[in-house]
Amino acid sequence: MTSNSVAPLKTLDEEWLATYAAGGLSNAKRLLIACQAAIEPRLAAFLGELDQIGGSFLETANGENLSDGFLANVMNALDKPVPPKQNETVPVPKSDFASWAPSPLRNFVEQANLGLKWKNAGPGVQRVPLTEIDGEMLYLLKAKPGLKVPKHSHRGEEWTLLLKGGYHVGDQGFVRGDLHQEDENCTHQPIIDNDGEACISLVAVEGRLKFSDPIVKVFQPLIGI
Repeated sequence: MTSNSVAPLKTLDEEWLATYAAGGLSNAKRLLIACQAAIEPRLAAFLGELDQIGGSFLETANGENLSDGFLANVMNALDKPVPPKQNETVPVPKSDFASWAPSPLRNFVEQANLGLKWKNAGPGVQRVPLTEIDGEMLYLLKAKPGLKVPKHSHRGEEWTLLLKGGYHVGDQGFVRGDLHQEDENCTHQPIIDNDGEACISLVAVEGRLKFSDPIVKVFQPLIGI
């Protein structure tokens, strides 16, 4: 790879992105895509193209007329915050949050009146629960350098957006701006890059994780994921 090379964009396939552009997906998943678009100009440009294609299609399609504000409402959904769980709102502390959090995440935290109080979730791991709706959890996860995340699978989709630092799964690496997607058909063990920097990610996951280690399973209720 030359110095002028650009790393491939790690994001969702076009079908997922088209669903997003059409106003679909859960609020948690929409927030992850909006955050990645805020970090990655290439994704923002592609989503803009999808919006233009959708607008042209609607202009030429036959059928019922849509309301004047339909397209605006679809794209404005980007800014719609995910409702917080009841009785879990605390003041937002002043920290280095703004240095690694993209603007959609900062707006969400402010509008939902959430606080970034890291809670221990196992040796070397901390998390901030943001919301849980219909079994889908949204949270921030911070892991120390060199940590081997316990091997696990899933009960549904897991989307992880890297906000700071990085990790690798096998020979595939993920860094800031990458969106890593897994589902119930995958068992994996992310290993945090041992470069002296904590890894922070925004995670949307359907259902609790399925850990392979029986000891970890015992302590899962305390971990919260």
